Amino acid sequence: MKDLDNAMENLRELEERENRGFSVNNGQKKALIGKVEQFYSKIGVVAITLSAELKVGDLIEIGSDDEAIRQRISSMQIEREDVEEASAGDSVGIKVKHPVEVNSNVYRIEA
Repeated sequence: MKDLDNAMENLRELEERENRGFSVNNGQKKALIGKVEQFYSKIGVVAITLSAELKVGDLIEIGSDDEAIRQRISSMQIEREDVEEASAGDSVGIKVKHPVEVNSNVYRIEA
C-alpha cells in the first residue's frame, strides 16, 4: 500500500509541474543551443546567447532535467528587431511564459 501511495504522490507532483509549464523527460532528443544571459522579469523576456541556429516555430527547453520550461518560439528579436531565425553567436530576446534562471542551458527539442 505504501508503494501505491508513493506512486500516486509522484504522479501528482509530475502533473503539478506540467501545469506550471515544467517539462517531464520523455525521451525526446534535445540539442544544446545556448545559455540564458539575462531574464527581465517585468516584461517576461529572456536574453539568450546562441551556440546554434534557432528559428521561430522551434520548440525549446530552458533549465535542467529536474526543472525546465518548454515552449514554442512564437517570436524573437535581435537588437529590438523581429527576426525569423538567428545563428550561432547571436544574442536573441524571447518572450517566456515562466521565470527562468540566468546561466540556464537552452535546448532545441528535436522531433
